[in-house]
Amino acid sequence: MEVFNFISSDNAVEIKAVTAADQNRLWTRFVSRVSHDNAQTYCDYAATLPGELKLLLPQNNSLTSIEVDETSFNELPPVFYETATYNFTIRFRGLASEPQIVHKLQEVSELFTVVDADSEQGDYIITALLNFLNEPGIFNLTFRYTPRGKAVRTDSIAFRVVSPKLDTKDDYMHILNEINREYNEIVFQYLTKTVQNLTHGGRSDNDVVWLSIFKQVIDSYVQAVTYIVNRPHLSETKEVHFSRAEKIKRWTPQMAQQYERSRLRQTLDRDYFRNEVTINTSNTSENRFVKFSLERISRRLGRVFNRIRSNNNEITQGELDMLDDYSAKLRKLANSPLFRGIKAEPLHSESMVLQKRTGYSQVYRYWIMLQKGIELYDGSTQIGVRPMWELYELWCFLKMRQMVAKILGLHFGNIEEISENPMPMIEPFTENKQEHTVFYHSGDDLIKLHYQHTYNRSSGDVHTATTDNRPDIVLTIRKPDGFELTYLFDAKYRVSDDNEFTKEDKEEINELRAADYPPSDAINQMHRYRDAIYYGEKQQNVQQHTAKEIIGGYILFPGRGDDAAVRNRYFYKSIETVNIGAFPLLPDHNDPDNEGSLLYEHLTKVLTEQTAYQQIRDSIPQHGLVYSRFVADSNDIVLVGYFKSEQKEVILRNKLYYVPAGLGKGSINLVSGFENAKYLLLHHDKDRMLLELSDAGPKFFTAKTLQEMGFDPSGEYYLGFEIKSLNPVTINGLDIDVLNLRRQGNYSYRPYFTTFKELK
Repeated sequence: MEVFNFISSDNAVEIKAVTAADQNRLWTRFVSRVSHDNAQTYCDYAATLPGELKLLLPQNNSLTSIEVDETSFNELPPVFYETATYNFTIRFRGLASEPQIVHKLQEVSELFTVVDADSEQGDYIITALLNFLNEPGIFNLTFRYTPRGKAVRTDSIAFRVVSPKLDTKDDYMHILNEINREYNEIVFQYLTKTVQNLTHGGRSDNDVVWLSIFKQVIDSYVQAVTYIVNRPHLSETKEVHFSRAEKIKRWTPQMAQQYERSRLRQTLDRDYFRNEVTINTSNTSENRFVKFSLERISRRLGRVFNRIRSNNNEITQGELDMLDDYSAKLRKLANSPLFRGIKAEPLHSESMVLQKRTGYSQVYRYWIMLQKGIELYDGSTQIGVRPMWELYELWCFLKMRQMVAKILGLHFGNIEEISENPMPMIEPFTENKQEHTVFYHSGDDLIKLHYQHTYNRSSGDVHTATTDNRPDIVLTIRKPDGFELTYLFDAKYRVSDDNEFTKEDKEEINELRAADYPPSDAINQMHRYRDAIYYGEKQQNVQQHTAKEIIGGYILFPGRGDDAAVRNRYFYKSIETVNIGAFPLLPDHNDPDNEGSLLYEHLTKVLTEQTAYQQIRDSIPQHGLVYSRFVADSNDIVLVGYFKSEQKEVILRNKLYYVPAGLGKGSINLVSGFENAKYLLLHHDKDRMLLELSDAGPKFFTAKTLQEMGFDPSGEYYLGFEIKSLNPVTINGLDIDVLNLRRQGNYSYRPYFTTFKELK
């Protein structure tokens, strides 16, 4: 079906766009997101040459003429959607030579094919199949051609690609503002483009783009450095001098006493008095860093500007003069009296001056921004020119980062409550090994939120047995007893296409009048994550896969629908039964505090309301197994064993606790049934662990055998109790941290056997 047609007034150029997508269905979904009135006037169309525009208006079956002999067509409904594919055809008539598509990236031009329709008449056709998947925004179609008997022309037509998932004007900018704020505005103004403008992993080597970014920050940077030059941060230092009395201007009480003793001895004419002089110096690490930033930026900008001058004919002389002026300002600041005698030096440690003090904090911020801008020019960093799905993924992480802090009542300004390294600004979306982790310290729980965390065969106790797995967001909750709960989240800027629904899905949609569903393959990915990621310690250099690690896995997607309707959908109800499902998380610039209300409710439950057991009981274990509370018999025998601080690592590594055998010094008092001891209570001051022992019973060890294992025994023969698992055991009603363990005179640290009944 033809949806777009533009014919120039001279009939030399005709542009058509055809799609097989159901435009009425796309329109209905779009209207449900932005409202009917707003949708009717959502888009503008523009051309550089006058002509007639025809569009397939909503609910029509044929094209409707909009305007004739115009170049601007405003406040019209959309016809291009980022979830559809369009076949573009540009027909030229009466040309002197073959036309071409003009674009700064070669891969865009290569999408188009030129067909010789009738070269004798000068007729040519350029055609391409364009897919705007996940990249809404303004698309410019530019072409160069030469009419017979006329000069070469370059014309273009521009239109807006909209999304049926998202308000690409308001909510889209809301996402960018959220990211800019969290990234300290490192993410620059997003340049709207489509998949034809920049593919994932491509280069952005546009000088004009880089200059527009540079000009946004350089004035503020120069202003901040100027402020520092006029009001520098100085450091007080003390110098020790030995001087005659007549040369000392300030006397301390101690010096006055020394003076009096010298006077009584009549030695004032030859005595020297020790005095300290306080001086202020500008040679501080912060000032050395400011000079370092000036020199490095000047040097790098010089190279970039030279490349621009020599390789780019599109930059005006006025622009080049302005850049030269900036270079001169930077050189002048670097040679100011404040920095003249200081050696430039990069920052080697954190500085509160750079973080808080006026001028310095701005310089540090703009230094980072200029660095990233330079890297953007070189193509090594592409923050700011990201496809929509990547921005949505990052926004979901930042939204969860805020939610967790709000639920726990913690503040990012307090490092004792929340700690994290600076956000990794470089290449957060590309295939690399960088990740970001936020640590939340809430009571006795340690909560971590990871962005782009990788599980592989060498990633420690939590690993995979086969290939790498890298979920977008990982939430881990470590309880005081060492039990760790792991939840995975994958952000998908996708919703199921209506054509992909199963009969079961369609029946549920009709019943609930639901708008959006997560894609099935995304939910299936969460099942694969749970099956692929294991817990297991390395034993004899072999990684063990002793237990499944993932408690729950969830998709975050830009789905619509009120909470009541979502609660009845299969992808939400499955969270209660198998702990795998999906949460709608859609940006809302009108009510940002209510974004992701169901996700917020779920996070509140797992972070503050449910015990570890309440959370894992909804996870489906392997066939024949069941998650349950650890229930112990009150008469179960417990070995209470003291350890020295340097022994703990050896005990846990070997999974063995030994006691002297026999009747000598330090020997344990054996009780009836000691060989059936089920638990080991390790203790050293406040460091206590309750572990389960192996059912095999104690074994006999010699001192030599224990020494080979890394122990340091003092006797000859020992009984060794093997530890079954290093996962701490929690017994309901028993708090091992408050137990008053038995002390026996001079044998305060002698191990002994007891029962849970006696411990309580």
